[in-house]
Amino acid sequence: MSDPTPVPPPPPPPVTPAPPAKGRGLGWFFAISGSIVLILTLGCILAVTEGNPAGEMGGVAILCGSPTLILGGVFLWLGSRRLKR
Repeated sequence: MSDPTPVPPPPPPPVTPAPPAKGRGLGWFFAISGSIVLILTLGCILAVTEGNPAGEMGGVAILCGSPTLILGGVFLWLGSRRLKR
């Protein structure tokens, strides 16, 4: 009797391509936008209080500027989180 022909090995599993790298563009957008908003808000607060944030208009300037300070801080935080990934 002759030897049976050897069975060829199974083909290797298909290689799936690596997922594309996540773009960091949105992270940079948030980080730069947040920085710009913070700098402009602080500049406006200093302009309204005439360079003395502890003066008589300091409380009003901080109160009126706090929403944009928060917005700038949130944008900066979101940008830094997206850039860490």
